[in-house]
Order: sequence, then C-alpha cells, then structure tokens
Amino acid sequence: MYPKESGYPFPPVCRPFPPPCCVRICCPAGVTGARGPTGAEGPAGTTGPTGPTGNTGPDGAAGPAGSTGATGATGPNGEKGPLGDTGPTGATGATGATGPPGPAGPGAGATGPTGADGSTGATGATGATGMTGPTGATGPTGITGATGATGPTGITGPTGDAGPAGATGPTGADGPAGPTGATGADGAAGPTGPTGALPEESFASFANLQFVLNSGQQVPAYPDVSDTTGQIVPLDLYRISFAPGYYLISFKVSGIFSSPNYMQVTPYYNGAPHLETGIYFATNANGSSAVGSSFLILNTPDGTEFFLTYNGSGRLTDCAVNLTALKLVRD
Repeated sequence: MYPKESGYPFPPVCRPFPPPCCVRICCPAGVTGARGPTGAEGPAGTTGPTGPTGNTGPDGAAGPAGSTGATGATGPNGEKGPLGDTGPTGATGATGATGPPGPAGPGAGATGPTGADGSTGATGATGATGMTGPTGATGPTGITGATGATGPTGITGPTGDAGPAGATGPTGADGPAGPTGATGADGAAGPTGPTGALPEESFASFANLQFVLNSGQQVPAYPDVSDTTGQIVPLDLYRISFAPGYYLISFKVSGIFSSPNYMQVTPYYNGAPHLETGIYFATNANGSSAVGSSFLILNTPDGTEFFLTYNGSGRLTDCAVNLTALKLVRD
C-alpha cells in the first residue's frame, strides 16, 4: 500500500486479493486504455421484482384549454317536480305620483247664424191604405192562478117548523066486559076473499153533473124521478125531506183534484152529521179522480131533513152526484 504522501502521480487503486489472502494492497491506477468494441448484447435477464412505488411528485402546470366540443342533442324533459310552497305575498309597492294634466284642446268654434225659415211646401196627396199585416202568433197561455182560499162554511139554516097535527078525536069509554059464552061448534069455512090492493110505494132519485165543490159546501142535486106519495120531498137543491119511516138510501159522488187532496162526503139526517155512513177518498197525484159511494137504511121515527156536505183539502172540479131513496114497508 502506497502512502498517500508518496507523491505517486496516479491515485492508488486498492484491490483485495482473493482468499485466503486477506491483504488489501493498494496499487497506483494505470492509464485508461482506448475503449474496445461493444460486445454482443447478452440475453435479457429475468425481470427483477417491482420496486416500491415512489412518492407522488408535485402537480405539473395546467396545460392549455382544449377547444369547445360540439353541443350535444337536447335530452328529454324530466318529470315535473312537485309544486313548491307558495311564497309570501310581496309588499305592495308605493303608488306612483299622478302625472300632470295634458294641455287643453282648442276652444269650441263660434255658433253660426240661424238660417231663415223655408216656405211651407204644399200638402201631398194622401197615400193609399196599406195592406193589413198578418195576424201575430197567439201568445202562450198564462199560468193558472193559485186556488183561492176556501171560504168559511155557511151556517146551516134552522129546520122549518113542523105543520100542525090534525085534531085527534076523543077515545070512547070502554064498555063492561060481557060474560064468556059457550064455545060454539065450528062453522063451515067461508069463501076466500079477494086479495087486497098493494100499498103504493114511495121512491125518488136525484142527480147533478159538471159542477164545482168547495170545502164545507152542501152538494147540490136536481130531482130526477119525483115521489108521488109525498113521503120524499125536495126542499131546495140541497135538502130533502123524509116522512117518518124506514128508507133505503144510496148515493155516489165523484170529481177531479188538480193536486193531491182528500174528499169527505158526510150525510146529515135526524139532526146530526153521520161520518160512519159517509164517503172518504184520498189522492196522491195531480189530476187524479176521486169517487166514492155509500148505502144505508135510514130510520126516522119523526121524519127528517137530509143533505150531503163536502169537506176536503182543496177544490173538487167536474163533480157528479146521484142519490136514490126507497121507502121500505113492513107488515
């Protein structure tokens, strides 16, 4: 080994000797020779293991912006989103100032002088009478007025006084009873006598048609078949007088209601109305007919006045009535 201070012109080269020699000898370096030709490339060595990833280097400077690409086609509309809450109403802005009035237009022109009256022209000839125009169409029928309120029921007139009864002759005194005589022998049967005459029957009928009844009104009826015996006598268009006795009576009343109503026809006899022998009928539609009939035997020991009274919730129109009375005979 050369000492560093030997002054040898070349730096020393230390080469170790191969074992077993362990002496490290430092020899001066020789002059570098010319470079020899490059040897043939040796075979590629096996790929060594991948080394650890190095630390990320700092970001490089931003490159220049590229040119803008072409605009793409418009995409389809998305679904409508939910309606947002209504925002609060904004404050009302201040009212602007009123602008100044515009300039006045030019004044009205002066009124011109009144012209002189012209002379009156001659009266022209009277023209021919024009043709009569066609008759106008008939106007629609007016609405039927409401039915007036039913008037109050009139007071029933008093029953007329009965005529005076004929004087009854005095009953003679009974004579004393005579002694009972002996029973005599049966005599021969006498001949049968002729059949006696049948008593004359009493009957009558009454009728009326196409009239109007208001509630509380008596039913008018005209004599149809008159009684010739004087037992059934009409007093007027409403009342009939029946002599004492038994009578078979039948009657029927009908009419039309313009609105839903009811009909009650009540006979009056022996001084009182009798619902139990009357007629009742009700309708539940407009323009309905109402009709009813009744039969009864009338017993009037002292004679009676007889009539029919209508009561209902409305006026009964197009009425019809018939009544028949027959006096009954008992042995």
